[in-house]
Amino acid sequence: MELGTIIVTGQSKGKSSSSPRGNGNVPRSLSGSSPIVYWDVLGQSVLQRTIRSLRNSGISLISVLNNEDHSGKSQVEPWEKAVLDYARTGVERILLISLGAYSEIDFGRLVRFHHDSSCPVTNVSDDQGPLGISVIDANAIGEGNMLRSRLAALSSCSSNYEYAGYSNRLETPADYRRLALHGLAGLCQLTPVGKQIAPGIWLGDGARVNKSARILGPAYVGTGSRVRAGVFVAGGSSVERQCDVDCGTVIESSSILPKTYLGPGLHVTQSLVNGSRLIHLGRNLEVELADTNLIGLAGNRTSRRILETLGSLFTFGPEPGPAVSTPSRAPASLDYVRSQSFFD
Repeated sequence: MELGTIIVTGQSKGKSSSSPRGNGNVPRSLSGSSPIVYWDVLGQSVLQRTIRSLRNSGISLISVLNNEDHSGKSQVEPWEKAVLDYARTGVERILLISLGAYSEIDFGRLVRFHHDSSCPVTNVSDDQGPLGISVIDANAIGEGNMLRSRLAALSSCSSNYEYAGYSNRLETPADYRRLALHGLAGLCQLTPVGKQIAPGIWLGDGARVNKSARILGPAYVGTGSRVRAGVFVAGGSSVERQCDVDCGTVIESSSILPKTYLGPGLHVTQSLVNGSRLIHLGRNLEVELADTNLIGLAGNRTSRRILETLGSLFTFGPEPGPAVSTPSRAPASLDYVRSQSFFD
């Protein structure tokens, strides 16, 4: 019996709650960012991990739809059209996932439960309520485009699969941080993508850590990221792929999302940083710091800390004249230069 899977992400743009049953309408976090299930967490997103779990269960027919790509002009949501298309092309059973949480459901066991229940619909819930996962018999859908009404009518004859394993609803950046911490601590099956080089310390492929930098586990540095001289990454922190952490910066109880640059001499604590945006979780405060050059997108940044700092201390030219400072990301003071161990 052929099984097709539809994964729905993002917020619905319809006037009513028209996405599959569950918590798929996850609010947008970090202004202008994608849904949290797309964010890398210890090297791989929740979406990628869900797809891998499905494939490990022998499920190969998988479609991913983002509600935020839908214009909202049509009365039919993309997930409804996908369900109807699956049914019309001979898919006999449909696994519908409104992905707003990380969970460790055994999809093979769920499908077997659905088969044994002899009900047209099986919904998954845990002790907090629905998880946004349903198995639907295609022959129960019927013809026409009134899918939402049909599913509502089937609710009275649906079965409930009670999931008792680990789950983490991803509605806020604090939820994301909790998931990263649980993964680092081994409290769930979300394992870091990379090699464990010491107890509780993982490095992704191509990650570079300066010999004078310190990493205290549990911590993660992702693929292609660079941790420069004097950096301290404290336990419970993660630096995702292709990040650049400049000299002397301290990262404590924080997550740095992919392709983020952190300038020299910073102390980032209890925060989530994505490019030039920072959320301080302790204060529930989100700020944009692009104009400061303290944080931003990692790119072809040549580390010129010594020249920039010295340029702000001295005047270059054939004759004495007004000081002209070289723009610097670092405070222009000799104490700063000494504190960063540029001089012995």
